[in-house]
Amino acid sequence: MFWQEDTNEEHFTLPESIQEVSFKIQSKILPMDHGFLLAQALLEHLPWLSESNAGIHTIGIADGNGWEQSKEGGFYYPSKRSKLTIRIQYEHLDSVKTIVGKTLDLGEYKIKVVKFINNKVLSEMPVLFAKQVACDQSISEAVFLQQCFDQLTDLGIKVNKMMAGLEHTIQTDNGAIHTRSLMLADLKKNESILLQEKGLGDHRLLGCGLFIAQKGIETLET
Repeated sequence: MFWQEDTNEEHFTLPESIQEVSFKIQSKILPMDHGFLLAQALLEHLPWLSESNAGIHTIGIADGNGWEQSKEGGFYYPSKRSKLTIRIQYEHLDSVKTIVGKTLDLGEYKIKVVKFINNKVLSEMPVLFAKQVACDQSISEAVFLQQCFDQLTDLGIKVNKMMAGLEHTIQTDNGAIHTRSLMLADLKKNESILLQEKGLGDHRLLGCGLFIAQKGIETLET
């Protein structure tokens, strides 16, 4: 489904078909690179995630949006504000809530899903940020940006401002997945929603290609 250009954004209505569902969690320690472990643990309880175009956000720490920090290896300690967030179709809302009270087994690490926090529609903000977009490790930043530009154009999104950020590696049973962070600005409301719904690239269950809204950025290079 492609969005048609909205010439009167004052009357733009946020769709309810895709929701961000958040849960309070308890965990003593997690590896910074936990996307694959988290996805496998959730699939044990919610196997339908792999067939529903769902996305799993990696669990962050309360230290900003990750844009300025390099998180190469190591561990961190989730705080009381850390949460588990899953992007799903609204029709799966009741099903995803069944993980409340369950313990997610990440091998040496455990995450207790304490309670459901809320579900909300996607944001219409004009600035979006993805912590990780999967890409080939051998390509340059310029090539990465061009590939993203082409994918966005195919979605019908006009790119005005775009900036690549930090590189990461996600370890999986099938090898490593290389990623870069990506920020876009000056998006129209319908473009912002479309990009959050569709994502960019592969490995959504590992947290890749999932865009979240940002209040703004002081400087953004084209």
